[in-house]
Amino acid sequence: MPVTRPTGRALIVGSASCRPGPLATLQRLGYTCAEVDDPFAGMAELCRKPLAYRAIILSLTSLYREELALIAAVKRRWPHVDVWLTHTDGRHAALADAMRLGADGLLSDDGLHRTALAPTPASYEPRDDDARTPRPAAVRPDPTEPPDESHDSDLSPTEPILTAEELRALLTEQPITLPDESE
Repeated sequence: MPVTRPTGRALIVGSASCRPGPLATLQRLGYTCAEVDDPFAGMAELCRKPLAYRAIILSLTSLYREELALIAAVKRRWPHVDVWLTHTDGRHAALADAMRLGADGLLSDDGLHRTALAPTPASYEPRDDDARTPRPAAVRPDPTEPPDESHDSDLSPTEPILTAEELRALLTEQPITLPDESE
């Protein structure tokens, strides 16, 4: 009797009209899926439950190119989470940027297609001070460097760092300009 185990839990990020196709494909592959409308809510969900997800699926039709920075943040903070792209037709520049930022591959109607190589220290650097996330065996910290003490260890793994609204407000906030001394 064959053993069928779920592949894990995936988070689908995209507008409501973009999610049914990837959802059906992932469920056929054995994933349990959660869905969010925008990358801010997706990042908030990953912050709330960092070990609950094995994959995040990003619909390129639902993202601005500036929001692709989410990929590098996910790969740096949670290296165990695979980042898959869907709805890439006609989005060549965004696809190239996403792959450069560390996306693992593409999701199409026939399944997942890995295009990225295994992670290397040059592609992203996991934080040494994050004990909650597993570190890939190939990436080890330099023992001669002092540890980064900037991480707030008072947060529990399930406590959200920022709400989606707080993150949106920070990203849309205008930079502070200092008065010019010549005036």
